[in-house]
Amino acid sequence: MEELIVGVDVGGTQIRAVLADRKRTMLRRVNTLTPAHEGAQQVTSRIIDCIEQVLQGIERKQVLGVGVATAGAVNPRTGIVAKASNIRGFENWPLRDLLVQGLQLPVYVGNDANLAALAEHRFGAGQGVDFLIYLTISTGIGAGVIENGKLLLGANGWAAELGHVIVDPHGSRCNCGNIGCLQALASGPAIARHAIELLQEGKPSLLRARFEGDPTRITAKEVVEAAQQGDVLALEVMQRAAFYLGIGMISFIHAFDPEMIIVGGGVSKAGELLFAPVRALIAERAIAASQRSVRIVPAALGDDVGLIGAIALVLAETGTA
Repeated sequence: MEELIVGVDVGGTQIRAVLADRKRTMLRRVNTLTPAHEGAQQVTSRIIDCIEQVLQGIERKQVLGVGVATAGAVNPRTGIVAKASNIRGFENWPLRDLLVQGLQLPVYVGNDANLAALAEHRFGAGQGVDFLIYLTISTGIGAGVIENGKLLLGANGWAAELGHVIVDPHGSRCNCGNIGCLQALASGPAIARHAIELLQEGKPSLLRARFEGDPTRITAKEVVEAAQQGDVLALEVMQRAAFYLGIGMISFIHAFDPEMIIVGGGVSKAGELLFAPVRALIAERAIAASQRSVRIVPAALGDDVGLIGAIALVLAETGTA
C-alpha cells in the first residue's frame, strides 16, 4: 500500500493543502481562504476541513503524516504557535495537538520560512549545500538556517527571525513593534512606502501617474518595474532596500558562516536589480575572503515552497527522506 503525505501551508490569506506521495508528486490540491479575523478555532477547523478534503477516499493507515507550515513563531517540538500577527487568536495556540485530535493522524508543525529553507535544501537551490540561509522577501521577511544539513531551531524553536534583526536603530518602526528591523526597511511594503514618501516630496517619476490616481496602487512590484525602465526615483528606492538587505546579510554571514544564501519571495523577482548591489556590498564589507564570496542565489521552488517544506518535514520526522 502506497504511503502518502499531506502538506499544508497556512498563511494569513490562504490555506493550501496537498496530498502527495513520497516522491513529492502532488496528487490532490485544495485551496481556501483563511478566516484570519474569525479566530484561531475557526482557522483550525478550516485546516482540518482542507485536510479531510484531500484525504477523501484514502485509508488513514496509508498516511505517513501531516506536515503543516504556518506563519508565526512556532515551537516545532510542542506544536504550539506562540504568536502569528496575521491570524487572530494564534497566541500560545496548541495547533498540533488540536489537529491530532481532529484527524487522528500524526501531525508535524513548523514555521513556514523554516520549512521553506528545509525544502530548498532538500529539493531546491540548496541541494548538496549543508550550511545555508534561506530568506523570503515579500510582505515580510522570513528566514530559515540550515546548519550541517539540519534546521537551526534554537531553545524555543524561534531561531532565525532574521527579518527582525535591527539594521538601523533610527529607522522605520516594524509591525513587530521594534524600530529599524530589516523587514521594516527592505520588505515589499517598505519599498512601496519609501517610494510614496519620495513622491509626496514632489520628486519626478514614472510612478507619479499611479500615485496621483490612487496611492494604494504603488506596490513593490510597480517600483521594481519602474526601476527596470530606468526610473530614477524607483532606482533610488531599490538601491536603499538593497543596501539594508546587504547590511543584514553581512551580519548573517558573520553569525552563521553559510556557503549560500537563497532568496525567495515576491521581491526577489527583481533579480540582479537587487542581487548585484547586495553582492557588491558583501564583497566590500564581509570579513573573511570565503565570506565575501558566499553565493547569493534565487530560490528554485516557487510558490509551492511552503507545501514542499511541509512534505519535507514529514519525511524528515519519520526518517523516510
